[in-house]
Amino acid sequence: MDEKLQLTIDTLQDVKISDIVVFDMRKTSPFFDYVVLSSANNPRQLKAGMARLKKAFDEKGHTPFKSEGGPEAKWILLDGGDLIVNIFTREERAYYNIEKMWHDVPRIEIENIE
Repeated sequence: MDEKLQLTIDTLQDVKISDIVVFDMRKTSPFFDYVVLSSANNPRQLKAGMARLKKAFDEKGHTPFKSEGGPEAKWILLDGGDLIVNIFTREERAYYNIEKMWHDVPRIEIENIE
């Protein structure tokens, strides 16, 4: 499994980010391989997840994430080139319901990521 994807999942789980869904975009998008959707309980946890993920990538020498979403954001998008990570508050995730838009895109089961 892709090392960056595994690092992302492990890091998000370490900060108790939940409801993680991974879309396998390799046959769908020419721009990125995976899209990760996840939920934080509140904006503080959301920011902690972003900071921890950036630090983990830096420590492993991966290309740093570019991010969208300010200090009061309820949705942060992290662009790692071939990996896009979205961390939402639960309310924002329900509102945008991206899973519905990508219902036909293959998902990778989290327990299969090793």
